[in-house]
Amino acid sequence: MRIRALVFISLLLIVAVGLVSANSSGLPGAGWKSGQTIQNIDDVEVPMIMNAYDQAGVEYPCGSQVLKPGESYNILPENECTTMPAGFQGSAVVSSQGKMAAVVNVNNKPTGAASGQYVGTDGSATALSVVFPLVKNNHKGRTTTFYVQNASESVNTMDATFLVNGVSYPKQYANVPANAMVIITPDDAGVPSGNGNLGSLSVTGSQKLAGVSLEHEDAPVVADNMQASRGFTENDFDSTLYCPLVRYDFGSKLVTTGLQVQNVSGGPETINVTYKIERGPNAGNTIGPISKTVNNLESANFLQLEDLAAGDFGSATVTTQGGGNVVAVINDKARNSTPQRLTTYACFPGKSATKTISLPQAKEDFGGGVVNTTGIQIQNVGSAPTTVQLTYVTTEGDTIVVSHTDPIGVGQSKNFYRVALNQTSNQTLVSGSLSSLYKTLSGVTIVSLDDEPIVAMANESSLGSTKIQDTKNYEGFNK
Repeated sequence: MRIRALVFISLLLIVAVGLVSANSSGLPGAGWKSGQTIQNIDDVEVPMIMNAYDQAGVEYPCGSQVLKPGESYNILPENECTTMPAGFQGSAVVSSQGKMAAVVNVNNKPTGAASGQYVGTDGSATALSVVFPLVKNNHKGRTTTFYVQNASESVNTMDATFLVNGVSYPKQYANVPANAMVIITPDDAGVPSGNGNLGSLSVTGSQKLAGVSLEHEDAPVVADNMQASRGFTENDFDSTLYCPLVRYDFGSKLVTTGLQVQNVSGGPETINVTYKIERGPNAGNTIGPISKTVNNLESANFLQLEDLAAGDFGSATVTTQGGGNVVAVINDKARNSTPQRLTTYACFPGKSATKTISLPQAKEDFGGGVVNTTGIQIQNVGSAPTTVQLTYVTTEGDTIVVSHTDPIGVGQSKNFYRVALNQTSNQTLVSGSLSSLYKTLSGVTIVSLDDEPIVAMANESSLGSTKIQDTKNYEGFNK
């Protein structure tokens, strides 16, 4: 095997084991823990090693694995990080001699139903600054907590600045150890609490950074939901962004999205949003552009309940009028569900789109007491229609390949849902057995057969009416 330079994926391990109080973790209630799914996205078999770090920088080894191309492995800290103390919270670094992708799942089961997913940050994507488009401080009962990691081997000083309703609220975090993380809350910087207090956050460091945000209920005894997303570095900045999934009052749960776009251009910028509708009253139509102007580092909120018709389901493209850079997240809320289901994903910079995408974790009616399944939403951001092919590699070692007969139009998206039960429209089986995919956890590789650039996101949700978890999204890895 050809040995390559080490590739680092930086993950935030919010809570590994034990019960942690809100005061120490920034999260409400108790029972929080995490798991990390690592996928080999290289073309050869490669080993990977994971080490966790507490907030003082103390290292805890979490073992190693050798993964085949496309294969995934789920690291549960309580099983793998055997020297880690109960109640641990911190960050982690996964290193490999090949290319890896990672998804972190944070949840409080079986105590509660809350759950969120975010992607690990590749070492090449870390930077001296990380930004977050959306901050809430008890806005409609929800607050955002941030976890920013020192993505270097040196001591780091971090300067955080909240920008809320045009007012700046700074806070410094000094002497952060190598590979460790700090917890940043709006209250730390004196951001006012209550409805209307929402904005954005930027963090700069003396060394490189990575980060995630967790939006949660403000103070429940047991949390029912959570929204997780990664922070953005200059690697994510672009004048064109693609958002594969938007909707308004879609389905029986009346699922509705909101789009939060942050201006990182250095000056005022006009932001345009254009929708392509796949299903619903506006199916086949283009809506927009809808425009808003904001100052540097401020965010503009585009609400799909204002822009779309009830029942609309599709994708969105974000552009800037002056060519400046932006970043964006989509919040997804089921307005007719108990407990309330919410999730978040990051929109994709146009420059990152490729013809091949990796998804470390996809579930097909997987689980025992709680059964989860993953829908995969793929957007064509090229210049011509394309057909895609999905290769599932299950943790049992089976390989299943599927495609479809309805090409995805330019700017449009297609949803692959319950593939094992052949419930995706115009689905075709290329190789393998759908029955061997049922009830499994897989890593997935997506390829555009017409060499058009694509982006994709995964949306995991529980089935049935009892023992359900919160929905959760993460972004596919373009390669």
